[in-house]
Amino acid sequence: MRLKTFTYLLLFLGISLLAKGNVYVQSNKAKLLSQPKLNAEGSGLKIGEVLTPIAEQGLFVQVRVEEKTGWVSKLFVSPLPPGNQMKLGITSNSSEAVVARQRASDFTKTAAARGLSETQKMRVRGEGDLYDFESLRWLESVPLNQESPISKEEKNSPSVSVTERQSPMFWITPGLPVLAETKAEVKIGRSLAARLLKKYNLVRDLEFTRYLNSIAFRLGSASSRKDLEFRVGIIDSNEINAFSCPGGYLFLTTGTLKKIQTEAELAGIIAHEMGHVILFHNGEFKESNVFVDILSGLLSPPGSEVVNTAMATAITEMEKQFFETGRDAKLELEADEAAVGLVSQVGYSPLGLSSYLNTMSKLDGTETLKKTHPETNLRIAKLVFIESSVPTEGTPLVVDRWSEYKNKIGK
Repeated sequence: MRLKTFTYLLLFLGISLLAKGNVYVQSNKAKLLSQPKLNAEGSGLKIGEVLTPIAEQGLFVQVRVEEKTGWVSKLFVSPLPPGNQMKLGITSNSSEAVVARQRASDFTKTAAARGLSETQKMRVRGEGDLYDFESLRWLESVPLNQESPISKEEKNSPSVSVTERQSPMFWITPGLPVLAETKAEVKIGRSLAARLLKKYNLVRDLEFTRYLNSIAFRLGSASSRKDLEFRVGIIDSNEINAFSCPGGYLFLTTGTLKKIQTEAELAGIIAHEMGHVILFHNGEFKESNVFVDILSGLLSPPGSEVVNTAMATAITEMEKQFFETGRDAKLELEADEAAVGLVSQVGYSPLGLSSYLNTMSKLDGTETLKKTHPETNLRIAKLVFIESSVPTEGTPLVVDRWSEYKNKIGK
């Protein structure tokens, strides 16, 4: 049998919805708008409704639905059909996985007779090499939604159950499968996040991390990516930067947090990083081969997580964007626009991100940010124009809790 490694199609210039055929409504915030503006007049669209793209303009796509034509925000539609949320850390027990596990076991028993040539192609890297999965698992254990203060028992616990009340804003349809593309995206995103955590120490402050994740949970509830659990971690670095990995893993440096003045600014930064994921700026991910996945697990050291050679190559290329090349300027500006749209949908001021960038434009020590993002004053100028086109009436304002947390990270 010929083995197939993971195949990932990474499109670093983003996903064009025109090239993807139909798109699917994923959020109850979606409207068929008369103009490519969030504050334009429009009629509501139903979750799961199929739309045919005609043209694109910035953050909006012109679509046809039945006999009507209009515009819809890319924040609320997806080239993927509706699918259930990927629960992190859950191992598949499907019949497909059981069969693949048996086939993988049979293969390892006969590997010697094959001269180990195929086995050698499946070289794997464990968590002790280039990846810190142990810290990542801690982050994945933090509850997603902050409904009440953290108890004394939770503060003293090294691990917290992910069981948490779901927000009424968060839409999941019972019975839908987890999409194969989502599984592949989360798998490579976990590995990229674990690689990042090998470079930087994860700050294991449960209360602070839970607070950040409550903001991401609120923002994610208004977006098209209901199939992902967005996770926000704090990494110990004086660099002013933030990172987004496929699958919804987001990271803010302590250097970034020290410069934030309000929760609206914090939400704007998180929403910008989420925008990259929601808009598929990390690329499109094909379904992984279950047989190869389990075979890699059997060949890996006990207790380690699997990153095979093909995945490691893709991760290395994506890592270069973090520290060297950055994304295409067009994608960064699109993520800025997405951030304004997201925060305004859930009650934050749309001025938060531009306020933060205005502070950054006056500071020294922002070399990494400037190296991997467009010129700050250009971003601010575009944001000022975008901010005037988002609806703010009728959305309850979020209570600013930043003052409770900002002193925890020092000066």
